[in-house]
Amino acid sequence: MAQRCEICGKGPQYGHNVSHSKVRTKRRFMPNLHKAQITIKGRRQTAMVCTRCLRTAAK
Repeated sequence: MAQRCEICGKGPQYGHNVSHSKVRTKRRFMPNLHKAQITIKGRRQTAMVCTRCLRTAAK
């Protein structure tokens, strides 16, 4: 399954782990996704949504 938000399209970002000795190794920052029941075009659907979109929808 793709780690991508179904509302905003947020996906993994790439960067480095940096140790105390400044050695850089590759890593991925994954979005915080949750299964949620959301209303899309007047219909209830289950979707994988990032927590930022869940908070925005609750406003």
